[in-house]
Amino acid sequence: MPLGPSPTPATTARELVLALLGAALLLIQPGCRLVQTGKPAPIFQTAMADILPLTHIPILLPSQLPPALRPDDIRLASGELRKDGYFISLHYSDPGSGSSYAAGFGGSTRLFAGDDLPSARRVLLSGARSALFRPLSCNGSCAPANLWWVHDGVQYNIQAMLDRQTPDPMQAKVLIALANASVPARKD
Repeated sequence: MPLGPSPTPATTARELVLALLGAALLLIQPGCRLVQTGKPAPIFQTAMADILPLTHIPILLPSQLPPALRPDDIRLASGELRKDGYFISLHYSDPGSGSSYAAGFGGSTRLFAGDDLPSARRVLLSGARSALFRPLSCNGSCAPANLWWVHDGVQYNIQAMLDRQTPDPMQAKVLIALANASVPARKD
Protein backbone atom coordinates (compact mmCIF):
# COMPACT_ATOMS: atom_id res chain seq x y z
CA MET A 1 0.00 0.00 0.00
CA PRO A 2 1.52 3.38 -1.03
CA LEU A 3 2.22 5.98 1.62
CA GLY A 4 0.33 9.26 1.21
CA PRO A 5 -1.92 10.31 -1.64
CA SER A 6 -1.37 9.07 -5.17
CA PRO A 7 0.52 11.60 -7.30
CA THR A 8 -1.49 13.51 -9.87
CA PRO A 9 -0.07 14.20 -13.33
CA ALA A 10 0.43 17.86 -12.31
CA THR A 11 2.37 16.85 -9.17
CA THR A 12 4.52 14.42 -11.14
CA ALA A 13 5.22 17.04 -13.83
CA ARG A 14 6.11 19.65 -11.19
CA GLU A 15 8.51 17.21 -9.48
CA LEU A 16 10.11 16.41 -12.84
CA VAL A 17 10.59 20.12 -13.62
CA LEU A 18 12.11 20.73 -10.16
CA ALA A 19 14.44 17.75 -10.59
CA LEU A 20 15.55 19.01 -14.01
CA LEU A 21 16.12 22.52 -12.66
CA GLY A 22 18.17 21.08 -9.81
CA ALA A 23 20.29 19.08 -12.27
CA ALA A 24 20.77 22.18 -14.46
CA LEU A 25 21.91 24.22 -11.44
CA LEU A 26 24.50 21.56 -10.65
CA LEU A 27 25.86 21.86 -14.18
CA ILE A 28 26.22 25.64 -14.01
CA GLN A 29 27.22 25.89 -10.36
CA PRO A 30 30.08 28.36 -9.85
CA GLY A 31 33.36 26.65 -9.21
CA CYS A 32 33.09 24.07 -11.93
CA ARG A 33 34.81 26.29 -14.45
CA LEU A 34 38.09 27.74 -13.30
CA VAL A 35 40.34 30.00 -15.33
CA GLN A 36 43.93 28.96 -15.79
CA THR A 37 46.25 31.88 -15.08
CA GLY A 38 50.04 32.05 -15.22
CA LYS A 39 50.81 31.00 -11.65
CA PRO A 40 49.39 28.97 -8.76
CA ALA A 41 46.77 30.52 -6.45
CA PRO A 42 48.32 32.75 -3.76
CA ILE A 43 47.31 30.35 -0.94
CA PHE A 44 50.12 28.01 -2.09
CA GLN A 45 52.99 30.54 -1.71
CA THR A 46 54.17 29.44 1.75
CA ALA A 47 54.11 25.74 0.90
CA MET A 48 55.85 26.32 -2.43
CA ALA A 49 58.63 28.31 -0.74
CA ASP A 50 59.30 25.30 1.52
CA ILE A 51 59.50 22.60 -1.14
CA LEU A 52 59.97 24.14 -4.59
CA PRO A 53 63.77 24.50 -4.27
CA LEU A 54 64.10 20.90 -3.05
CA THR A 55 61.85 18.86 -5.32
CA HIS A 56 63.14 17.14 -8.42
CA ILE A 57 59.79 16.94 -10.24
CA PRO A 58 57.59 19.75 -11.59
CA ILE A 59 54.95 20.98 -9.14
CA LEU A 60 51.50 21.52 -10.67
CA LEU A 61 48.97 23.56 -8.67
CA PRO A 62 45.65 25.18 -9.61
CA SER A 63 45.64 28.89 -10.31
CA GLN A 64 42.23 29.20 -8.63
CA LEU A 65 40.23 27.30 -6.03
CA PRO A 66 36.51 26.67 -6.52
CA PRO A 67 33.83 27.90 -4.10
CA ALA A 68 33.16 24.25 -3.16
CA LEU A 69 36.49 24.33 -1.23
CA ARG A 70 35.58 27.56 0.62
CA PRO A 71 38.92 29.24 -0.27
CA ASP A 72 38.31 32.23 2.02
CA ASP A 73 38.18 29.85 5.01
CA ILE A 74 41.52 28.14 4.28
CA ARG A 75 44.10 29.17 6.88
CA LEU A 76 47.11 26.95 6.19
CA ALA A 77 49.02 25.51 3.25
CA SER A 78 51.83 23.11 4.11
CA GLY A 79 54.24 21.33 1.82
CA GLU A 80 55.96 18.01 2.33
CA LEU A 81 58.72 16.36 0.32
CA ARG A 82 58.31 12.65 -0.19
CA LYS A 83 60.75 10.04 -1.42
CA ASP A 84 59.15 10.00 -4.85
CA GLY A 85 57.64 13.50 -5.02
CA TYR A 86 55.72 16.09 -2.99
CA PHE A 87 52.37 16.75 -1.33
CA ILE A 88 50.81 20.10 -0.47
CA SER A 89 47.83 20.15 1.86
CA LEU A 90 45.33 22.89 2.63
CA HIS A 91 43.60 23.20 6.01
CA TYR A 92 40.77 25.32 7.39
CA SER A 93 42.68 25.90 10.66
CA ASP A 94 46.15 25.53 12.12
CA PRO A 95 47.59 22.08 12.95
CA GLY A 96 47.15 21.05 16.56
CA SER A 97 43.86 22.90 16.76
CA GLY A 98 41.83 20.00 15.39
CA SER A 99 42.71 21.31 11.94
CA SER A 100 40.23 20.28 9.34
CA TYR A 101 41.59 19.08 6.04
CA ALA A 102 40.39 20.89 2.91
CA ALA A 103 42.40 19.53 -0.01
CA GLY A 104 45.71 18.08 -1.14
CA PHE A 105 47.82 18.31 -4.28
CA GLY A 106 50.62 15.89 -5.01
CA GLY A 107 53.03 14.66 -7.61
CA SER A 108 54.98 11.41 -7.71
CA THR A 109 57.30 9.47 -9.96
CA ARG A 110 55.55 6.33 -8.70
CA LEU A 111 52.85 5.58 -11.28
CA PHE A 112 49.62 3.73 -10.48
CA ALA A 113 47.74 1.60 -12.96
CA GLY A 114 43.95 1.49 -13.12
CA ASP A 115 44.06 -1.91 -11.39
CA ASP A 116 45.74 -0.25 -8.37
CA LEU A 117 42.63 1.92 -7.89
CA PRO A 118 39.72 -0.51 -8.33
CA SER A 119 36.96 1.86 -7.18
CA ALA A 120 38.10 4.67 -9.52
CA ARG A 121 36.51 5.45 -12.88
CA ARG A 122 37.96 7.08 -15.98
CA VAL A 123 37.18 10.74 -16.71
CA LEU A 124 38.54 13.18 -19.29
CA LEU A 125 40.51 16.34 -18.63
CA SER A 126 41.01 19.14 -21.15
CA GLY A 127 43.05 18.18 -24.18
CA ALA A 128 41.50 14.67 -24.08
CA ARG A 129 43.84 13.66 -21.25
CA SER A 130 42.64 10.67 -19.27
CA ALA A 131 42.33 10.68 -15.47
CA LEU A 132 40.99 8.40 -12.75
CA PHE A 133 38.33 9.72 -10.35
CA ARG A 134 37.19 8.25 -7.03
CA PRO A 135 34.35 10.03 -5.17
CA LEU A 136 34.19 10.99 -1.51
CA SER A 137 33.66 7.90 0.64
CA CYS A 138 32.01 8.12 4.05
CA ASN A 139 31.73 5.24 6.52
CA GLY A 140 31.77 6.96 9.90
CA SER A 141 34.55 9.31 8.78
CA CYS A 142 35.07 10.50 5.23
CA ALA A 143 37.90 9.89 2.78
CA PRO A 144 38.38 12.72 0.25
CA ALA A 145 37.38 12.62 -3.40
CA ASN A 146 40.48 11.92 -5.56
CA LEU A 147 41.67 12.51 -9.10
CA TRP A 148 44.87 11.03 -10.60
CA TRP A 149 46.48 11.75 -13.97
CA VAL A 150 49.90 11.43 -15.58
CA HIS A 151 51.71 14.34 -17.22
CA ASP A 152 55.27 14.09 -18.58
CA GLY A 153 56.00 10.92 -16.59
CA VAL A 154 54.72 12.28 -13.26
CA GLN A 155 51.52 11.06 -11.62
CA TYR A 156 49.59 14.00 -10.18
CA ASN A 157 46.85 13.71 -7.57
CA ILE A 158 44.21 16.12 -6.30
CA GLN A 159 42.04 15.25 -3.34
CA ALA A 160 39.30 17.32 -1.74
CA MET A 161 37.02 17.01 1.26
CA LEU A 162 33.82 18.17 -0.37
CA ASP A 163 30.45 18.32 1.34
CA ARG A 164 29.18 14.76 1.75
CA GLN A 165 25.89 15.79 0.09
CA THR A 166 27.71 16.69 -3.15
CA PRO A 167 26.66 14.22 -5.87
CA ASP A 168 29.47 12.16 -7.44
CA PRO A 169 29.20 13.88 -10.86
CA MET A 170 29.64 17.30 -9.22
CA GLN A 171 32.62 16.02 -7.21
CA ALA A 172 34.21 14.88 -10.47
CA LYS A 173 33.52 18.28 -12.09
CA VAL A 174 35.17 20.14 -9.20
CA LEU A 175 38.32 17.98 -9.29
CA ILE A 176 38.49 18.04 -13.10
CA ALA A 177 38.22 21.86 -13.00
CA LEU A 178 41.10 21.97 -10.48
CA ALA A 179 43.25 19.74 -12.70
CA ASN A 180 42.43 21.77 -15.81
CA ALA A 181 43.36 24.99 -13.96
CA SER A 182 46.72 23.58 -12.78
CA VAL A 183 49.89 25.37 -13.81
CA PRO A 184 53.57 24.72 -13.10
CA ALA A 185 55.03 26.37 -10.00
CA ARG A 186 58.21 28.19 -10.96
CA LYS A 187 61.34 29.01 -9.03
CA ASP A 188 61.71 32.78 -9.01
